Amino acid sequence: MFWSGTGTRRLNAEAEQRLALARQNSPGSESWLALVAAALAETADVGRWRVTVHTLPEATRSARAPLLHGAEIAVDGGAVRRFVHRLADLAGLNGETPDPVEAVALVEAAICQDDSRITAADPAKLRVVAQVAALPLLVTAAQSIGATVSTAWCEGYCPVCGAWPTLAEFRGLERKRWLRCGRCATAWEMPWLRCAFCGETDHEHLGYLAPEGETSRKVEVCDTCKGYLKAEPTVSALPWSGVVLDDAATVAFDVAALDRGYHRPDRPGFDLDVHIVTHRSAFWKI
Repeated sequence: MFWSGTGTRRLNAEAEQRLALARQNSPGSESWLALVAAALAETADVGRWRVTVHTLPEATRSARAPLLHGAEIAVDGGAVRRFVHRLADLAGLNGETPDPVEAVALVEAAICQDDSRITAADPAKLRVVAQVAALPLLVTAAQSIGATVSTAWCEGYCPVCGAWPTLAEFRGLERKRWLRCGRCATAWEMPWLRCAFCGETDHEHLGYLAPEGETSRKVEVCDTCKGYLKAEPTVSALPWSGVVLDDAATVAFDVAALDRGYHRPDRPGFDLDVHIVTHRSAFWKI
């Protein structure tokens, strides 16, 4: 995205290195990685999105519902429109660039993980654009309300946005297991012997895959639901760019899991209901 007077925003050195590795390991994913790189650069200064989140009172929200369920998110409509248009151009959606109202609706549908609301001549490509366009808003929203996540949260899906985890981190010397959301960057702790997708705790049904010679990264697998989740050791919490780009750089792990009959869940972790409203900030030139 282009900012007035500043040129194109760039990634920091660490993110650039991770992006280069992802491109090297997944040469067929360049189109996807170009969109991801744009989202990472956009999120470098989330304050520009001016997001305000109004969540449901805790007493009226189910204990299993993510914080954004039933929430209203107010965001600068110009920021959404410009970023959606930028991604549509990168994706080559010639003639299918959404109008301002539709752009906001696309992002709302992506946050709710409701692909049925996204239709076009090339719906698959537009859905990818919408999912990536939602990322800066989700990261900003999580920064706004993430501190209120209950330490007692024990669900496998994200306590903020309801997405399934992108990967698991085994942190520090204690090797505590933390699940990470690739959409909003939220982290939540989960016991070692528990499937994030179905809750299985019997060690006889849980295992892992690791390529020969690999001593750190692995793929956690569950023979009860046939789900899988990539995992890696970390000293501390990965930055959000690290979560997204490490996932992109380990496509070979996905292929290995899929070849053995494991898969990611077809449905979202939670059927989120979010409403986006727009405001116009003097910060933006519309």
